[in-house]
Amino acid sequence: MAKRTQPGLIDEVIHQRTRLAIMATLAGVAGLEFNEIKAELGLNDGNLSAHAASLERAGYVRIVKDFKGRVPRTTLAITAKGRKALRRYVESLQAILDKAR
Repeated sequence: MAKRTQPGLIDEVIHQRTRLAIMATLAGVAGLEFNEIKAELGLNDGNLSAHAASLERAGYVRIVKDFKGRVPRTTLAITAKGRKALRRYVESLQAILDKAR
């Protein structure tokens, strides 16, 4: 479950810089392979694995491990819950910006 202490506060699972970048990268596609995300965001294996696991525990991404021929492949995709959480996150930031005007 996402860390949300009070309604309207920033979702701390998504707010972390690397997890936000992963969510934003996945938002526009059906899914991406682990190595594609790693290259796109300049992450190492361990860093991406740890953040992807956090997002998966929150239900925001789905991680599928399979084989392409004989080569193992890990694919990440944003879930419906993840899309909703990302939309709420962006709306929360917009509300903060609107209040600052």
